[in-house]
Amino acid sequence: MLNRFRIIQAKWIVMLPASFALATFIGCGTASSHLGFVTLRGANGLAAYRINNHSAAFTSIIGSPFITGVSPSSVVAHPSKNFVYVANQGENDISLFKVNNQSSVLNEVTPRTVTGFFPASLAMDSGGTTLYAANEASNSISVYTINSGTGALTAVTGSPFATGPSPTKLRVSPSGKFLYVLSGNLASIYGYAITSGTGALQAIVGSPFPVGPSPSSFAIDPAEHFFYVTNASTSTVSVFAINSTSGALTVVPQSPFGTMATSTSTLPVDVIASPSGQFLYVLNSSTDNISEYSVGSGGILTLLTNSPVASSGTGPIFMTFDSTGNFLFVGNQGSNTINGFSLGSDGTLTTTSSSPSVGASPSSMAVLP
Repeated sequence: MLNRFRIIQAKWIVMLPASFALATFIGCGTASSHLGFVTLRGANGLAAYRINNHSAAFTSIIGSPFITGVSPSSVVAHPSKNFVYVANQGENDISLFKVNNQSSVLNEVTPRTVTGFFPASLAMDSGGTTLYAANEASNSISVYTINSGTGALTAVTGSPFATGPSPTKLRVSPSGKFLYVLSGNLASIYGYAITSGTGALQAIVGSPFPVGPSPSSFAIDPAEHFFYVTNASTSTVSVFAINSTSGALTVVPQSPFGTMATSTSTLPVDVIASPSGQFLYVLNSSTDNISEYSVGSGGILTLLTNSPVASSGTGPIFMTFDSTGNFLFVGNQGSNTINGFSLGSDGTLTTTSSSPSVGASPSSMAVLP
């Protein structure tokens, strides 16, 4: 009788639905992988993946993509690994998703939090205490404190704060002392000192800081020494030194720097510094490739000998580093894919992985540790 029971039990295990088996694998196999999230503007969804720490291979989470609001534009993940936030540009609000620690499935917590008009970008401080949203159509920045237990957002006193026209990108500096906002219409960067404890904003003296023509994106190096801005119409990168006390920006000698060794229109759309700060990468949308630089003394950029490297997709639009620091991911809106690149010790990028189609028009990505 006991042997018969064991046979039946074994058959039942073999016949388990594939979805259950995958959920079990995801819940138990977290030591060798971590979560990544991709906003799908064309599908009003958020794709969720488990990413292998060693190969950067993508495995879709059960139920993915998860429904967001209309036209999701930006995603950030909380350092606790419990919460994910998505800006819904088409309906002027933010979705909060709670991450199931066992299955990694996302569950939205409603109601959604109201923002200003057309939230284009989200940013969070490294401690996960404050969330910022750039409201492109209302020329403002919404600031929220984050409840560490529930993930709920509460607007701080004075929010939303006025900024320059058409803010499209914003980032918190690594130290958490400053917030920078890109105003494409004025070809300027607006800088703010962040009030400790409240997240409220005070304009930095000298702000706004003029940058190159048609700025499309910007990055801050991890040591907070240099500030990089891509200039789409001139296919260049402007470099600024950051005053560690005031947050003011000062252009460095020889800036701006070209994105190619020869004069070529590349239409750079994104820029990111390596985790070490020794290298810089610029994503070129019209040539479907990535310019690679070493960062020298004083922020001087030098193109690597193998630069540029193909982005391995069409219509590249954004980049993000993996939480391990070993891989760079590129989102391609033309081919609706995410491509992974390993980062060599000399700063060179080598293609390592490519996702299947992630869905219509990927617009941003966030990765958990």
